[in-house]
Amino acid sequence: MKTHLSVLLLFLMVVPHAFSQENDVSGQSGASSYITFSPFSSFDIYAPRLRVGYIQHVTPHLKMGLDMGYGNKEIAFLSNHLGDSYRLWEVRPEFYYVLNPKTRTLKYIAAELFYIDQANIFSNGEYQAENGEDFRYDRARYQRQKYGMHLKFGLFLNLGQKVGLNFYGGIGFRWRKSEYLDAENLESTDVFREWYSSMYDGEGRDFGPNPSLGVKFYYRL
Repeated sequence: MKTHLSVLLLFLMVVPHAFSQENDVSGQSGASSYITFSPFSSFDIYAPRLRVGYIQHVTPHLKMGLDMGYGNKEIAFLSNHLGDSYRLWEVRPEFYYVLNPKTRTLKYIAAELFYIDQANIFSNGEYQAENGEDFRYDRARYQRQKYGMHLKFGLFLNLGQKVGLNFYGGIGFRWRKSEYLDAENLESTDVFREWYSSMYDGEGRDFGPNPSLGVKFYYRL
């Protein structure tokens, strides 16, 4: 939620200024490829990571991209939920259809696939098993896998001759599997949980909708 608010605030501050600038990038932007960087993903509370990507121009209306992400405790700025050993990696191929390649600000629709693999080690914790039973442990390994797709709308907003912002938003679906493994001194217990629970409170399989909202910095090649 904090990441999404940061994206919206940045959008409101930057868009009026960018459209007021006079430059001559409109003619060549439709044929551009991009290197992208996503710094705001490092502020995710439960799964912080850094993402870099490349978007290749194919035809005036078509681009193809690939984002790669990696996370560990050293790049987590806001999270206190990462346990003793945190590691995440992700891959996101994406296909862009540019609505009008001759405009100064390129607008597009896109289909994105994603896969996330996350691992943690926790000490002195509790979790709810897939059958609803609660357990307490001294030490356990947590594993999460998540994959799915998004349909998105976005734009490439030039801030100068070479740099700019890629805003996007959309909706899709995801399938998620999380489990606790190699638990030490596992014992059944009763756990009182608040109305709000974190992704680490339980294990199991889950399918559902998945929103997408964000911003990337880009360098135009």
